[in-house]
Amino acid sequence: MTPPDLVLEAIAAELSRRPAASMQELAAAAGIGRTTLHRRFATRFDLVRAVAAHALGEADRIFDAVGLDDAPPAAALDRLADEVMGLALAYALLFADATLEADAGLAAEVERQDARLERFVARAQRDGVLRADLPARWIVFSLGAQASALWWAVRDEHLGRRQAPALFRTTVLDGLAARAAGGGS
Repeated sequence: MTPPDLVLEAIAAELSRRPAASMQELAAAAGIGRTTLHRRFATRFDLVRAVAAHALGEADRIFDAVGLDDAPPAAALDRLADEVMGLALAYALLFADATLEADAGLAAEVERQDARLERFVARAQRDGVLRADLPARWIVFSLGAQASALWWAVRDEHLGRRQAPALFRTTVLDGLAARAAGGGS
């Protein structure tokens, strides 16, 4: 990652912990001066928007890398679990700061990503990987909520970062997986 990306990652992590953190506190979390931060971002909202856009870009990169659009759903879901902590920060940040919904560009980007995930879920449902008796958008929201929960659990030291992929797999596949005929739901 480039130094500006590292700054945005550090600020994203701080915002997920403390959504109301001041510019001074965010600069300190990133290891830079407040003046430097203000030179790059005129307002706090400009900074938060840039951090969210960076996090959404990282989510897209992960979706591409796992083959969300074209890999067999079981394989893509398995690779997604391996990369879940990369997604976790983006989802935790978006859930933590409701003001981001006010930005039309970010809202459109979130909707685009949700639709992309929904297409993946629909393929996984057709292939019998995920339960077909649940709405695809509900599963999308559930995946985001699970990723966020992992971020907060790791951040608060309730579990280790290396445990996250296995926990994500277990939660998603045991809670959302298709059931064999006659196996109940």
